[in-house]
Amino acid sequence: MDRFVVVTGATGQQGGAVAKHLLAQGWPVRALTRDATAPKARALATAGAEVVEGTFEDEATIDRYLEGAYGLYIVHPGPISPDQDEIRAGKLLADAAAKRDVAHIVYSSALGADRIGGEKWEIEQHLTALGVSATILRPSSFMENLYTQSETVGVHSGALRTALAPHIRQQFIALDDIGAIATRAFTDPPRFRARTLELVGDALTPPEVAAKLTAAVGHPVPYRQRSIEDLRRINERFARGYELLNSTDGTIPDVDISELRSLHPDLMNFDTWLQRTGLELLRPLL
Repeated sequence: MDRFVVVTGATGQQGGAVAKHLLAQGWPVRALTRDATAPKARALATAGAEVVEGTFEDEATIDRYLEGAYGLYIVHPGPISPDQDEIRAGKLLADAAAKRDVAHIVYSSALGADRIGGEKWEIEQHLTALGVSATILRPSSFMENLYTQSETVGVHSGALRTALAPHIRQQFIALDDIGAIATRAFTDPPRFRARTLELVGDALTPPEVAAKLTAAVGHPVPYRQRSIEDLRRINERFARGYELLNSTDGTIPDVDISELRSLHPDLMNFDTWLQRTGLELLRPLL
């Protein structure tokens, strides 16, 4: 396998989007997954990826599958898998990549990691200290979460439900754009090396999102705010995140979307995402 990229979490949302774009650009992909027999893993193999089984916690597996790799994409499920040690996994992957002289690493962190700290910020600092060729991506909320997390924070039973106060402006990015930007970083490391990119395609309040959904489907889609206490019963880390957002005055850190669009001209705003893929995903829930 020549100049291949190892993609962790390749059967998940982000890793899947990255693997899809890499394969479309002709990159050989080695997809690391916990279960190579799962439907998404089989679909990746059908699309041309080499699918291998392994975990973030297995140092020997990580070292073996990085041998000969050109690139490494690191993403961790974070609050979706609270039983996993995110810091240990991220550092193991970064250290193994440095040991194997992987040419370029793309690490998926989170928007605001430098301001709020936590696991992803610690991994960012570890990567920087290693001195390897790397790009850090800080995605905002996925537009697709309105669909995939619909029973928690998204579109469900004809309404938009999140724990955000109505005046809070939320930043969004489409998964397809994450995949495209990561692929550009692997294709052109000199342009992306040592860069930290905050990935935002749009910023909207919940009522604004509901209004756009209303216009797209042609009937009212109300916004119904769910309580933090209700969300906490489902996921404590999600609840803490929404508490932090709601504690602000509604202003958001300034992210230069035009600068990101100069790197990735096809960057989607919410309306474009709805037109291309979002409405098709969401219509059954509306």
